[in-house]
Amino acid sequence: MSGQPPHAVARTLGAVLMRIRPAPFAVAIKNLLGVKRIEVETAEGRFWLDPASEFGQRLLTTGVYEPEVAATLRRILGPGGTFFDVGANEGYFSVIASRIVGTAGRVVAVEPQNRLQPVLKRNFAINGAANASVTAAAVSDASGVAELNLSPSMNTGASSLILRTRYAQQKESVPTKTLAEIVADAGVGRIDLLKMDIEGWEYEAILGSRPLFEAGLVRALALELHADHLRARGLDGTPIFDFLTGCGYRRAPEFDTLVFLLPQPTA
Repeated sequence: MSGQPPHAVARTLGAVLMRIRPAPFAVAIKNLLGVKRIEVETAEGRFWLDPASEFGQRLLTTGVYEPEVAATLRRILGPGGTFFDVGANEGYFSVIASRIVGTAGRVVAVEPQNRLQPVLKRNFAINGAANASVTAAAVSDASGVAELNLSPSMNTGASSLILRTRYAQQKESVPTKTLAEIVADAGVGRIDLLKMDIEGWEYEAILGSRPLFEAGLVRALALELHADHLRARGLDGTPIFDFLTGCGYRRAPEFDTLVFLLPQPTA
């Protein structure tokens, strides 16, 4: 691999490490080898990523990550818009939204993991995302403190308030806030698009902030519903769907993601 460009070496090594199981063993080898984050230029921006991770491998091999979500952002957001990225992970969609909404817009990335705070800040800095801010909290149905189960660094996006692995995971005490509290703290009156991907805690996040949706303060919700996580807790998405429908939202089949839209007032 010595004759390959540095990013090609990182991509190849990362791919090898990603095949090792169990994941904690792969992390130990990654640490032993001293694998570091690298900055990679893509069509969506520049990202400081871990080559031995799900997110890093996607960008290194294809240049994009979940393009259907990015397409949803582009269809709904526009200049001056407001985007909330709940479960922001490393800030990929926040960076895309930052460019779309421009200097007159707002982006709020909500991510509780301590290890990702410097990653978010750096990704925002190298992309000039001055309109983006970070809220370091987990969204729930009450303010407080919760134990977050940290997934191995091979896939930081799988960290959850629910333990769903056969092996023990490192835990981190994180603050919890309701979505309504986070919106109020940000001083935002209306959200044009709220993207939510929080690994099975969407039940508490949405139903714990009912007034936000009842008042129509969220124009569009792009929801990653983790049905397997909900089933493990004896729940399903029906109460969420029924609640949103009762607030006037409609499921929008024209999107490749699960999107709920409020009807727009006619001129």
